[in-house]
Amino acid sequence: MADSTTLTFVDSNTVSGTFKYDVTTNTLVSWDFTSSAFGGTTFDSSTANGQCFGVPCGSVQNNQDGDVVFGFDAFQPNVNGGTSQELDIVIACGGAANCVQNILLPLVGNGVGNSFAITAGPATCPDPNSAATGLCVESGQNKDIFNCLTNCILALAGNNYITITDPPSPGDVVVDMTLSNVPVGTVLTGGGNNNVPEPSTLLLSALGLGGLALKRFYS
Repeated sequence: MADSTTLTFVDSNTVSGTFKYDVTTNTLVSWDFTSSAFGGTTFDSSTANGQCFGVPCGSVQNNQDGDVVFGFDAFQPNVNGGTSQELDIVIACGGAANCVQNILLPLVGNGVGNSFAITAGPATCPDPNSAATGLCVESGQNKDIFNCLTNCILALAGNNYITITDPPSPGDVVVDMTLSNVPVGTVLTGGGNNNVPEPSTLLLSALGLGGLALKRFYS
């Protein structure tokens, strides 16, 4: 399991928590995050500050790069007379739409815990004058999605992950995703799966063992 359940922003603020994702419907079921950014924010689908116009406000979308965007809104009644903030977690898909769902569907019932790497830095979206349409979103938190004009987005730093802490089991297609800065198992990406090296692997590599031997060892 992950040693930490915290993501770090570029200014060292943090956000921690979990969310539930329905693999078959590609939708968010519930979420509960606590962020220290912008004076502190709670994103909780079960409380009033997790509501948008009376309903829980969270969505799964694809941005212009084809990446998956998990978006969570939160109304903060005690901030500047009431503001709405947004937390976006972007997973690189390498151009494959809905890659998180497509990767997890074959794992239903497999009980394998793995991680997805969260993108860092500005999204490399196409030219806005091109035929591409959709959202251009980077991983981070928006200060006030309706009124903010400057310094509105606090980006997430690198080496952040969401970890599958409750993989789908027979009859259960809802996955628990935990925010973490420690990868677990295999890091799943739209362009292919990259195994996360264990410390022993790094040591063996330093001692000069060949890649073929390592491959056989892990297979």
